[in-house]
Amino acid sequence: MIDVLCRLPGFDALDAEAIAIIIARSAVRRFTPGQLVLPAGEVAESLLARIEGELVDARGRAAPPVFDAPGLLFGLAAREEHRAGPDGLTALVIAKPHVFTIAREFPEFIVSLIGNRGQGR
Repeated sequence: MIDVLCRLPGFDALDAEAIAIIIARSAVRRFTPGQLVLPAGEVAESLLARIEGELVDARGRAAPPVFDAPGLLFGLAAREEHRAGPDGLTALVIAKPHVFTIAREFPEFIVSLIGNRGQGR
């Protein structure tokens, strides 16, 4: 899983040891095809890092591979609903409190996410 995550925004700024720490404090979740992941108008309570599959918005456009950093960090509600794509979605789910811990312990993670504007918006 580390080899997949290290190519994603945020994770690309971390070494394998830091990514392993994040994985140990997170959960892997499988969403079935079409399953609602984030309803429109809701604020994300976790950060999703795509391992396999796809997350799509209401118009069928692919969401960024790390979703929804702006919503989670700044309390912004999703403009559209997001669902697992036609083949489903497997993602590392990082709870909001852990994201803020990661930001403190690995500020380069957040810098990388900011450098990849539009993650989730």
